[in-house]
Amino acid sequence: MATILGVAIPFFAILLCGMAAARLRLLDGAGLMGLNTFVFWFALPALLFHKVATTAVERLTDPWLYLAYEGSVMLVFGIVFLIARTVGRMATAPAAMAAFAAGWGNVGYMGVPLLIAAYGEDAALPAVLAVVLDNLVVQSVTILLVEAGLQTQRGGLRNLARAIARNPLIIAVVLGAVAAAGGLELPAAVSGFLALLGAAAAPSALFALGATLRGTTLVSGLGLVGGLTAAKLLLLPAVAFVVATALPLRADMIVPVTITAALPTAASVFVVAQRYGVLEGPVAAVVFVSHLAGIVTLTILLVLLPGAVP
Repeated sequence: MATILGVAIPFFAILLCGMAAARLRLLDGAGLMGLNTFVFWFALPALLFHKVATTAVERLTDPWLYLAYEGSVMLVFGIVFLIARTVGRMATAPAAMAAFAAGWGNVGYMGVPLLIAAYGEDAALPAVLAVVLDNLVVQSVTILLVEAGLQTQRGGLRNLARAIARNPLIIAVVLGAVAAAGGLELPAAVSGFLALLGAAAAPSALFALGATLRGTTLVSGLGLVGGLTAAKLLLLPAVAFVVATALPLRADMIVPVTITAALPTAASVFVVAQRYGVLEGPVAAVVFVSHLAGIVTLTILLVLLPGAVP
């Protein structure tokens, strides 16, 4: 519990700073857009490239670990997307963003330290892999669907390839994967630059998210926010546990995979939602509510699952 609170309290403190800045009119709409532009085009790409490029290829050799985690994420992504399209009657872009919110967890800033504290350093591997896999797979699929949906609304898919090719997040992940596969060792100055710039991504995104949150944001669309939060905190870890147990995965990886899947929605989802202007309010609320509820759900999982020291 202390470990979870140690990660969650700074998260909410930065959110409150953003909310205060908006309420005191220290940050207007133009300033908020500028902050989001900085995160989307500079800080977040630097973070993604650095994380992917510096992930040792030899740590990425267990296909069952891939399938257990990312297979579960994409299964829930597909379920939420189909429900949003059929039951919720959403267009492609918002349905993809809803599925994104249900699939991408706060693995980098919450998952790694939490798994190390609860199970030991080796148990952090699923979270480390999730940083890479989520960016390579779920984020790329989401952007493809959102771009396709928005281009369709604008009269065709003619500019879809160009829009995707210019997306800084996809470019960062692809270049990072190439660097990792080629065994490229980044110069100290480059690595330091990327680490410094990338470190600004999380606090800037959280600050912007806080500035976006309003009382009306949190109370409107309760059904959608509640459903996506439940999908992230309850459905995804349940699916991951079943899948990981059914696969010939190392026994000591089953619980870490489950905990990784149970992490609340990442603030990065909000950055993408705001950039495209798709489901901004509901996604902001899901990030907030899932972190608040995640304090309870993660504590319960850490108590119930073997080997943890909450």
